Amino acid sequence: MSTITISKKEYQQMVKRQERVEAQVEVLKKMFRFAAEESYILPAALKRWERISREIDDGSGRSFSSAASMKKWLTAI
Repeated sequence: MSTITISKKEYQQMVKRQERVEAQVEVLKKMFRFAAEESYILPAALKRWERISREIDDGSGRSFSSAASMKKWLTAI
């Protein structure tokens, strides 16, 4: 096996490059997971979420006294 000597500056540049590559890979992983999860959402549920989002954007937000009442409302719409 051959031994190679590199300067400290070159080594630090390689470490920084490796950190950048790893950060970019993490971003790609997150994007892929998001895209994969989105494909599992049923179209009916997605349509309902979009309608709820539009209503909230229009200012007709909802408030609930409990999680049970929120769940009841979500299943009813």
